[in-house]
Amino acid sequence: MSAHQLEQLYKEHTLQEDTLIDIVHQCSVVPLLYDEGGQLKLEDFHEQLEQPLHGEIAEAADALYTVVIQAFALHQAAEDYERLQDAISLQEDLYMTGVLSLTDWIDWLQRAAEGTQQLPEVDFHSLFEDLPEGYMVQDFHDDLTFILQQPEHDKYAEAVHQQTLLYTQLGVK
Repeated sequence: MSAHQLEQLYKEHTLQEDTLIDIVHQCSVVPLLYDEGGQLKLEDFHEQLEQPLHGEIAEAADALYTVVIQAFALHQAAEDYERLQDAISLQEDLYMTGVLSLTDWIDWLQRAAEGTQQLPEVDFHSLFEDLPEGYMVQDFHDDLTFILQQPEHDKYAEAVHQQTLLYTQLGVK
């Protein structure tokens, strides 16, 4: 079964929206339980779900979680693991707001699991000089969003450019 089957099950009304949201939410939450990807297991994802999954919904969710596990196993180095966690967390937000489709997100995850998808490289200093320790892609996106709400901001054009670059790196089409 493919992770894309989740979308089909949702379209067929076999999978309820709140369950789909819970399933995809685990992609960003469960990796926070560990500091490196070699320890992630399918059970970790299922243990965090609000309701147990059954049948083809469980199989489709397992296909998605297997891709996530493979992506984190490939990106075990601490810095890469953290960047992947941050990217997936932002992708969840972008999915929830309708900016990133589930199809594009799953495709991105599959490429990350295969090693053909580069993790986002963001030039934080293109817009900001002094940044707090631990500043990450999600923080950068929040700050970009703030600037983009102010067309008169002196860094507006650069924020538009940086958002375009970031979204491209995250699979937004």
